[in-house]
Amino acid sequence: MSRFFAPVAEAIQTVLRETGRDTTSIEPSMLLAADVGLDSLDLAQTVVLLERSLGIDPFRTPPAGLARPALRTVADLVAAYERFTASAAAGTD
Repeated sequence: MSRFFAPVAEAIQTVLRETGRDTTSIEPSMLLAADVGLDSLDLAQTVVLLERSLGIDPFRTPPAGLARPALRTVADLVAAYERFTASAAAGTD
């Protein structure tokens, strides 16, 4: 499992808790909107929490050659952080 899964799941649960919704067990295959219940504002709050805890925001300025990722599932969000850090480590940022 990715090193980013736990921080992503924790950030999602924090947003759900702070907005008065039930926190559920987060699974990689869950759809962010339909299964988890995140709207665009919730997703933005999740990304802000992740930026604060991880020190990176793969959506602000994606490394050269990487398009902004489409986010449908929790796994898509995790993969965005994986791609960003892999690209930065390879020196393509």
